[in-house]
Amino acid sequence: MRLESAHITNFKLVRDVSLEFSSDLSRPLTVVRAENGSGKTSILYALRWAMYGDNGIPPRMRLTSTALPPGKPVQVQVRIEFTTSDPYTRAEGRYRLIRTCEESPGEGDKYSRSPSRLRLLRRTDRGEEDIEEGVEGLIAGVLPRNLADVFFTNGDDVQRFIAGDQHGGRKRQEAVHQAIRKLLGLEDVETVEENFTAAARRFRKESTSTGGEEVQAAGDELESIEDELKRQRNNLSVINQRKSALDEQIRTDDRALDEIKGIGDLDLIQARIREIEQDIRHLESQETAIRQQMKELLRSEDLSTGHLGEQLDCGTTALAELVDRKVIPGSSIEVLIDRLQLGTCICGEVLISGTPRHNHLTSLIEEQRQVVPRLQRLTALWHETRNRMTVTSEEGEIGNLASKKAASLNRQYTECLDRQRRKNADLKAEQDKRSRINQEKVQFLTRRLHSNRQKRSQFDREEGLLTGNIQELDEKMSVCQDRFKEAMQRATLNKRIERQSTVARDLMELTKGTLDRLKSNYVHRVSARMNKLFLEIVGADPSTDTTVFTGVHINETTYDIVIRTLTGRTLDADTELNGAAQRALTLSFIWALMEVAEREAPRIIDSPLGMTSGSVKQRMVDLLTRPIISEELPYQAVLFMTRSEIRDIEDLIAERAGLVTTLTCSKDYPVDLINDWSDGFPTVRTCQCDHTEICSICGRRSDSGKFRFREASL
Repeated sequence: MRLESAHITNFKLVRDVSLEFSSDLSRPLTVVRAENGSGKTSILYALRWAMYGDNGIPPRMRLTSTALPPGKPVQVQVRIEFTTSDPYTRAEGRYRLIRTCEESPGEGDKYSRSPSRLRLLRRTDRGEEDIEEGVEGLIAGVLPRNLADVFFTNGDDVQRFIAGDQHGGRKRQEAVHQAIRKLLGLEDVETVEENFTAAARRFRKESTSTGGEEVQAAGDELESIEDELKRQRNNLSVINQRKSALDEQIRTDDRALDEIKGIGDLDLIQARIREIEQDIRHLESQETAIRQQMKELLRSEDLSTGHLGEQLDCGTTALAELVDRKVIPGSSIEVLIDRLQLGTCICGEVLISGTPRHNHLTSLIEEQRQVVPRLQRLTALWHETRNRMTVTSEEGEIGNLASKKAASLNRQYTECLDRQRRKNADLKAEQDKRSRINQEKVQFLTRRLHSNRQKRSQFDREEGLLTGNIQELDEKMSVCQDRFKEAMQRATLNKRIERQSTVARDLMELTKGTLDRLKSNYVHRVSARMNKLFLEIVGADPSTDTTVFTGVHINETTYDIVIRTLTGRTLDADTELNGAAQRALTLSFIWALMEVAEREAPRIIDSPLGMTSGSVKQRMVDLLTRPIISEELPYQAVLFMTRSEIRDIEDLIAERAGLVTTLTCSKDYPVDLINDWSDGFPTVRTCQCDHTEICSICGRRSDSGKFRFREASL
């Protein structure tokens, strides 16, 4: 996905703002310069709201300005123009997305808001066309909602991704784990592994069923131990996760309940699902009807006439020549024989044996018997052709109509399948909403909140019991595997069954090993790339004796980020990294993850350089804006930056930025802004000043002598 432009109306103080984004591969950076409180974060949330609706912004977030008078409805709208590949056809298309709602400010922070309306238009050379189906599915395919924090990142959230409150370690592990799983598609791979494992066990069961009681018993015991071992290990994993996440889980569940309440009305979602399912059934019936019409058309003479017109003309000409030569139509031998038996000619003359007339008919019968099969076929063909010649003038039109009908049916069939795909995407999106709002989940979260407050004292004891059980089961499985192999060797097995059993064992080990290597490979690649980027940004050289950091990596078991030092210690990202290092570490992880996932998407970051300065700032921006080499995945970087963040890297921005826009808020007059251009209501405006310029709109009292003045109309 590549952003082209955005227009935001009445979102917070952003009343009427247009932005454009650079899509130049050699200058992939777009800079939006704005001081604190000038609308950077509002625009970031406006873009998230446009893509994901209320699920893209914090719960209970008000969209309109608190300065608005209460009681008057305000239309909030965000329009985004972008280019992306269709998730079904992979064809690149240009789109305009428009999300709108009405919000009525109330007293204080209160407000009421209508459900948002989403509209998606495809932009073509012929104009714009509404996409009525598959909108949610297309957006989910382009920028998955559960990874919104990766694509649209708030500067403070960047830091909290790596370090946050007292429970930041577990929070970090979960964020890293889920980001890798979602963006790299490991969930799909895990499903494949489960299917292969189930198939392998079926093969083994078939082999043991023919090996006698000893083999059967050993196989059943081995399978039972495997099931129990898997269950115990899963339980241990759950216990370990809950031990470190329990306190945070309570807060997470509270927020989850609030989010469920904000998703929408369950009855309305159910009605929408039923409507979509009915549409899908109608489209399936329509597909069946079109298929039937296609079959009938394929069997019709009209279609043959349309495709064989020239060949039919040649055949008709050949038959006409046979008629001219009196070869056809031939006399019917049955008629001649019938006349002789009756003793009367067709003309009424009496046929007496021995007379010339009788002898002539007899000779004709003998002659016809020699050629009758071939002449009868040609005669029948001539009669049929002569009948069709009466509509000769219509044959061409019939053929053309059949060809047109075939093309029309093919188009209808393609459109029907496309609509089914879009409807199924809409259905999946609505079902996802329902799964997040169902009453069972509400009850589950409520019960878990109560239960979590009582479980903390039980976890250590349960962990000890599970660890002992797993150790005992490992020992039992080793013994059982040996017993199973010995039983198989003693048993007399069908060769095919024996080979099948061997394949089953090999397949199970291969699939599990492959998945483990694949998971390890993904984590290793992200880890290695993150390490390189992080060391580059912070300017650490592991080969020297003066460096602090020697490297960072992701633990493949816990998914925690480990920071190594020269002394061999590992640093706590929550408490032992300064703010600049925390930002560098998180940005390195996000950048590495996007590269390994090979997903083309904008990377939008609000205030990325907070708490950084000097060479660290220079290297960080160099990383975020590095021009794309031909074999690399295209991307966009959109950075919302203050003047202080830009300071000392002006030349780098001039080299890398394809577009620079300045945002200013009128509320800063008269303390900071030089000119008053408001209409009595605080609002955000843009100007065309780049990072080296000021004008009568954006000029600030602290800018004197630092920037070039550009003429602009108030």
